[in-house]
Amino acid sequence: MPSITFLACKNTYISNWYPDHNFSSSQALFVSQYQQTGDGYRSLLQFDLSSIPPGCTIEKADLLLSLYRNEVQSGIVNVSVHRLLNRWMEYASSWMNQPPLSASLDGSIAFESNSIPGIHSIDVSNLVRGWYDGSIANNGLLLVGCEEQNNLLAFRSSRYQNSDAWPQLAVKFIDGVLEIADKQELIIPAPPATSIIESGPIALGPRKIATFMILNTSSSNRVKVKIQLSFENHADAIFFDAGPWHSLQPQGYPGEALALSASEAAEYARVLCWGAGGEKLLIYPRSK
Repeated sequence: MPSITFLACKNTYISNWYPDHNFSSSQALFVSQYQQTGDGYRSLLQFDLSSIPPGCTIEKADLLLSLYRNEVQSGIVNVSVHRLLNRWMEYASSWMNQPPLSASLDGSIAFESNSIPGIHSIDVSNLVRGWYDGSIANNGLLLVGCEEQNNLLAFRSSRYQNSDAWPQLAVKFIDGVLEIADKQELIIPAPPATSIIESGPIALGPRKIATFMILNTSSSNRVKVKIQLSFENHADAIFFDAGPWHSLQPQGYPGEALALSASEAAEYARVLCWGAGGEKLLIYPRSK
């Protein structure tokens, strides 16, 4: 799976105590309250995603921050990620002119007094998917901590001398648009019925790759599965084998889950399942 790690193209912090001051030259990104009421800090970041090729699917995106100062006194301090709704200028941003933010969270991470320095990760996959497909304007994000009590947290900015500690966005993606079909739950018929059952077919179309992730949730070691393809989809449709039978181990054993893929040209694909009877299988179809 391809991946790209982006460095922040803009990052700075703002201070409620110094509402008209710009801190873009600082080596730090502060969040939360420092010494007293009104002494709150927030941090702004932005990443340029233009180097991700068009027509991809974002699988996972993590915001990576390097913590070096932790003044949480007790309990848990949540640092939340909020999308920014307007553009902002790194060298002109201050508390007074900070851009508006979305009230909903796009990610969060909890810190305690014993949280250790180093890299900490925040899942921002949905936000990055929106930035990439254009459904969310990429104005960057805001980090907000607890601003009601003294519990300052500090991360390295891109002005810090060691680039390994700079803010990063790690993005994993799939080359092509991934189409996710509904999960299917199958129970193999018990004797005297034929102990075989097929999944519902998924439509493919031109130049599609089909993958079925199949999980055996039973204790039976007699389950086998294989992919079949067809040019039509109705009760009497003919399906053709696209490979041999593959065995699935019982739940709890290595190998009880299996991913089967087919890249042959066809209009529909499904999974044929065989067993002793009564086994429960979960099937997660994907195509791209």
